[in-house]
Amino acid sequence: MPSQLAAARSGFAAFVLAALIAAAAIAGVRLGVLAYVDGYRLMILAVAAGLVALALGGLWTARALKRNDGSGRRLGLTGFIGALLLLYPPAANTIRRLNTPALYDVTTDTDDPPHFVELLKQRGAGANAPAFDGARQIAYDGEMHTVSYVLHDHYFNQLRPAAGFVPGAADPGAVYFWRDFEAVKKTGWTIVAFNDKTRRIEATTASFWFGRISDIVVEARASGRGARTVIRSQSRYDQIGDGANGDHVKLFLEKRRAR
Repeated sequence: MPSQLAAARSGFAAFVLAALIAAAAIAGVRLGVLAYVDGYRLMILAVAAGLVALALGGLWTARALKRNDGSGRRLGLTGFIGALLLLYPPAANTIRRLNTPALYDVTTDTDDPPHFVELLKQRGAGANAPAFDGARQIAYDGEMHTVSYVLHDHYFNQLRPAAGFVPGAADPGAVYFWRDFEAVKKTGWTIVAFNDKTRRIEATTASFWFGRISDIVVEARASGRGARTVIRSQSRYDQIGDGANGDHVKLFLEKRRAR
């Protein structure tokens, strides 16, 4: 077993190694040097080193408390606390991923989802197919179901589209379009294109750590004597379901209702 001081030094060294690997993974993906899958694999190594740092930091803490001895305090605490901070994001994301359906394409209208137009010009090789595949089978609650079924069952109450009447409006769809436009601006997404004739808004947003891009399209449509808004968010390059696209749709609807 390592001594107290050795545990502090080794834990700190493991934390530094984990931090360097994680930084390389994030920078590599964001700069386009690494594919997301390669960056993800590097993060697995960073997590492994972080766990070693956490274990050694815990060993140092236990010995320091037992002996009432602060030898190696600066290195021991830095390694231990640093490992906790480093491990929190991947741990939280893993838990979220395990508890979220494997959906990388989310829409409020599975029968007639909006299509990407201008965004197609930005999608390079390896991008996901732009067509919504509601019939694709995914695991959900221990069984295989279609994407459309999972969207309705998992998100039904959360992703209800904005719809209603616009009293006194000659063109309810136009009113909804500009309300949608203001809501999209409040999300902080990057607006790529908008057209008040087709009543379409296309935007992108990127994840905080790896900059994973989601393509988003919002459409205002006539609905009887009123209008309704439909939205779709799709991961551009990977098919990992971690709830991000569902969150994008919910964020827009929250901004839309809070106008």
